Amino acid sequence: MNSIEWMMKNPIQDVLDLDFTYETEFFGKRYTISLKDPGEPNEPVTDENKKDYVKRLIYHKLVKEIEGPINAFKQGFHRFVNPEYLKVFSIAELDKLIAGDPTIDFEDLKATVLYEGGYNAESEQIVWFWEIVKEYDQENLSALWFFATGTSNHTNFL
Repeated sequence: MNSIEWMMKNPIQDVLDLDFTYETEFFGKRYTISLKDPGEPNEPVTDENKKDYVKRLIYHKLVKEIEGPINAFKQGFHRFVNPEYLKVFSIAELDKLIAGDPTIDFEDLKATVLYEGGYNAESEQIVWFWEIVKEYDQENLSALWFFATGTSNHTNFL
């Protein structure tokens, strides 16, 4: 992403040799993908058209590259859940049903911790730790959870 940011802030004439394609790897093979619509001629990227190049590149990377897997997921999901039944839920409600409650309850977290190395809930260092963590907001609790477990999904643990 730094190269795109640099490209947008600096002149690229005689610095970068780009056209409206990009390379990607899929199952160990490299492919060149056109950023132009079928029938549109390829052209070099210039200072005048670099904004269009970046817009098309981002669209291909964030939309087109995942379109197949997303459609396959939707097709599989809809085999088990009728899409009509989902219409009664808001996005937030559906997200909560699938991923669980995004808030971390401090007391639940504290009650479910397993101590090792000779520590227990009454150890002086542990008491200090919980005194500090008790003041954390949800963002910091989530960061602590991610640091301790390597996952952001706490609903499977608490």
